[in-house]
This record gives sequence, C-alpha cells and structure tokens, in this order.
Amino acid sequence: MSPSPENRVEARNAQFLRGLMEVALLRLLKDGPEYGLEILERLRRDAGLNVAEGTIYPLLHRLEKAGSINSEWRLDPAGGRPRRYYALTEAGRAEFEALAAEWRRISRALNAFLET
Repeated sequence: MSPSPENRVEARNAQFLRGLMEVALLRLLKDGPEYGLEILERLRRDAGLNVAEGTIYPLLHRLEKAGSINSEWRLDPAGGRPRRYYALTEAGRAEFEALAAEWRRISRALNAFLET
C-alpha cells in the first residue's frame, strides 16, 4: 500500500524543514548565545518553523561537533537550574553567511521560475 498524499507531503515537508533549520539556527545564534528551549521557541516564533523538541538537540550536537557552535553550562541568575547555552563560532558565522547567500540565490531563481 502506498503512502497517502497527505503522508507524502508531510514527509517532504520534514525533509525540507531539516535543511532550513540549520540556516535558521545559525542565524538565530548571530544575535548571541541562547539555551535549547529558547532556541526552539524562537525558531517557532521568529522563523515560523514548526520544530519538534526532539529534533533541535541532535542538530545542536551535530553543529557543535562540526565546530559551527560551542556550548557552555550557565547557572540561571534567578536561582533556577543550570542551562546549556549555545553560541556561534567564527566558523559558524562564516558557514551561516555562505548558507544565507546560497539560500538567497536559490530563492530568487526559484521565485522567478515559479512566476513564469
């Protein structure tokens, strides 16, 4: 039995979202260090990406392993629990600039194509 059209669209959207999440996350960290749940909330609110909590931490781990971001534990000044904050590295900043330039190029070309 083949997947329903809705399931195919959902699977396609999930693949597309994974690619967008990286550039959006790097862009978000250009503003300064953030902790995991705040990153998740901002990706949802500011970037309009419907990101599941279970997908953000593997991406953060992969980007840290690649040297694009680094992390450190910080104590909450209000007395809350420690949080792991993630920050963009210089390599991550360069990666973001390259990804953003490529996204803009592809977006312009695809938008022009879709309008013909």
